[in-house]
Amino acid sequence: MNELPDYQQAQLLLEKNEIFVTPSEAHGVISGLLACGLSIEAKEYLGLLSDVFNDGQSFSHDLKEFFAVIYKQVVESFNDEEFQFDLFLPSDDETLVDQANGLVSWVAGFMLGFGLKQKDYGKLSADVKEVISDFSEITRLDTMFDETEEDSQALHEVIEYVRVSALLCFAELGQEPAPKSTKKTLH
Repeated sequence: MNELPDYQQAQLLLEKNEIFVTPSEAHGVISGLLACGLSIEAKEYLGLLSDVFNDGQSFSHDLKEFFAVIYKQVVESFNDEEFQFDLFLPSDDETLVDQANGLVSWVAGFMLGFGLKQKDYGKLSADVKEVISDFSEITRLDTMFDETEEDSQALHEVIEYVRVSALLCFAELGQEPAPKSTKKTLH
């Protein structure tokens, strides 16, 4: 499976190109777009990201490559039969505050991406509506965690909930319908 780039290097690349979002948020937006049903093969995501992150201006070549890697990785991991999807967050070597801020950025990005394409919330299942409601609460999470085992465990439980919830949204909304047979029946 395609691996995500180093988080710190990704942050530097975004800053160098004056894109003032975190790698977590960018990954969250792409995940939200895919989870709500953006066509897997679509190149539309670059235009949407450009509108959201860069005032509609075209991205540099290195940013297009970066976003393509993330897009491909999210597509592959959402479709993985072993549910290998992971959030792109600061590493466990970072402080819990940094990890929690990354989680909040990821969830805010997911909500943004999901909202860009999902216009009919009335048709969502009760489970997906609950996820969206919970994600809205998570964006207001107090990220001032102490460096304790208890706080670390609590944060990782929220991260796992978000991970599984994103997979649930994709399972319900993101999968393309099976292609219809184009064979004509002769009588």
